[in-house]
Amino acid sequence: MADGARAPRVRVDLHLHSSASFDCRVPPLEVARRCSQLGLSPIFLTDHEGIGGAQSLLEAGQRAVIGQEILTTEGELIGLFLKQAVPKRLSPEETVAAIKEQGGLVYLEHPYDISRRNLREHAIERIAGQIDIVEVFNGRSGPESNRKAEDLRAAVGVPGGAGSDAHTLREIGRVYVELEPFEQASDFLSKLRHARIVVRGSRFRLPFSRD
Repeated sequence: MADGARAPRVRVDLHLHSSASFDCRVPPLEVARRCSQLGLSPIFLTDHEGIGGAQSLLEAGQRAVIGQEILTTEGELIGLFLKQAVPKRLSPEETVAAIKEQGGLVYLEHPYDISRRNLREHAIERIAGQIDIVEVFNGRSGPESNRKAEDLRAAVGVPGGAGSDAHTLREIGRVYVELEPFEQASDFLSKLRHARIVVRGSRFRLPFSRD
């Protein structure tokens, strides 16, 4: 690459489900095919209560990041860059520890969407210092809960993430993050601070580094 040239940015939808989740019927390879059509890579698959779908993508030669949407005793958390599944119904603190022990990132998703199994506010306060990313735009949440999530992100002082929370093919890529190419968890976290979030073709930059 010539001096001063920048590597092409990558696009990632940080919150995706497949038929490995109890509430989705789309096989992992169909999720991967749709992501490829949309230019989303690697694939962040964050199925409920397991990582089998993401593992099957890796075994098939797909570029994927293993994630898991984990039910704790006080609501849900996502672990990213996992190597092993995290058991459900641990305390939030135990769940965070299980994610961190394998070098993963703690991703707080849809924190103020009361229609979902969002993490309780007291639990958020207890683990605030261990949160790596706050989901500031969830494709299935309303504008008020997304706005409150951005306020939380600013208060905690971590990068913001976004994803479609897709459970169907047509939802994939409605929301995604555009950032510099990354290697592994720590590099991803660093580059996420300078990312852009794209929503339905309207691109804007959130003030991830204003704190």
